[in-house]
Amino acid sequence: MESISPPLSGVRRQPKQRRSRTLVASIRQACLRILEHGAPEQLTAKHIAEVAGVTIGSFYQYFPNKEAVLVDVLMEQAPGEADRIAAETRYVHELSETSLVATLRELVQLTCERHLRMLKLHGDIYRRYHRQIDFQNLINASVRKYIEVTSWYDWIHNLLERHRAATDIEDLDIATHLVANTIVNLTADAVDNAPHLLDSAVFRRELTRMLLRYAGIDDSHSIASQP
Repeated sequence: MESISPPLSGVRRQPKQRRSRTLVASIRQACLRILEHGAPEQLTAKHIAEVAGVTIGSFYQYFPNKEAVLVDVLMEQAPGEADRIAAETRYVHELSETSLVATLRELVQLTCERHLRMLKLHGDIYRRYHRQIDFQNLINASVRKYIEVTSWYDWIHNLLERHRAATDIEDLDIATHLVANTIVNLTADAVDNAPHLLDSAVFRRELTRMLLRYAGIDDSHSIASQP
C-alpha cells in the first residue's frame, strides 16, 4: 500500500517534549492574536516571538520564518485542507503528462477553489495575508515523493516544455514566467478586490482562454463547454 504523504506544515521540526509543544503552541497563538488584531506589517518573526514570550532563537528553532507560522495557523484551523491540496497536486501532475489544455484548465479551477475555501474559513484574515502564504513550497515538500520538482516555476516550465510542440511558444523561460504569474497574480488580485469572481465560471473560462491563446492553442470548443 502506498504510504501517506506527510501533512502540510510550516514547522521546521515537530516538538516531542511537553515543554517544546507548549512553546510551539504559544507561537501559534501569538500569530493568531496578531492576525486577528494587528496590521499586516506587525506580522514579523520578532513580533510573534515577543507576543509569545519566547526568544527569537527559540522561534527559529521550530519555524524558518513568519510565513511558516502563518500557514501552520491557517492549516490547523482547516481540517482536511492539507490532504486535499496534496491530493490535488498529485492529480494535476498526472494530468500534465497527457494534456496541456486540461492541465491549465484544472490549475485555474483548483486555484480558484482553494482561495474560496480559505476565504470561507478565514475571511478577512485570509484577504489581508494570503499573499504571504507560500503554499507551493509546502506542497512541494508534501508531494516530493511523487513529484521531482523544486518550485512552482520549475513545474510550469516542465509542463510547457513537455507540450511545447503543440504551442507557439518562442522563449520557454519567458513563457514560464508569464503563465505562472498569470495564474497566481490574477487569482490573488481577485481575492484582494473581487472575491466573487473566483466563483464565476466566466472568470475561470476567460482566464483559461487567456493562457491558451498566449500559448497559441485554439481550444475554444472545450473551453466553451467548461462548467
